[in-house]
Amino acid sequence: MTERASSRSMLAALAVALLGVTAGCLGAGPGASATATPTPTWTPTPTASTDCPPSLNVYEVDAEPVDTESAVAYDNLTAEQQATFQRARTESVEDFDYAWYDIDVVEYEGRYYRAGILVC
Repeated sequence: MTERASSRSMLAALAVALLGVTAGCLGAGPGASATATPTPTWTPTPTASTDCPPSLNVYEVDAEPVDTESAVAYDNLTAEQQATFQRARTESVEDFDYAWYDIDVVEYEGRYYRAGILVC
């Protein structure tokens, strides 16, 4: 019986040693923390940055194709939209009517102008 008892003791000791090695590889050995460190994740900001507000830019269409049927005639714009259009031809305009989100092309004096809203 002494042989069997010592065999069992050796098997038990071997099992404990293997568990210790395996636990160390899994990060559960001595010196490992009980809680896992979470991986930091990027979260978007809930509000848009005000450092770069949307701006309306208007430029004459030269070579690019234009859907002339969807173009808005300059005369059909409101007086405020016409003033915004004239300003946007020479500068970037940040204070513009929400209607410009639906206006892609304007026909003015027989020429076509692309109206684009840039957001950085």
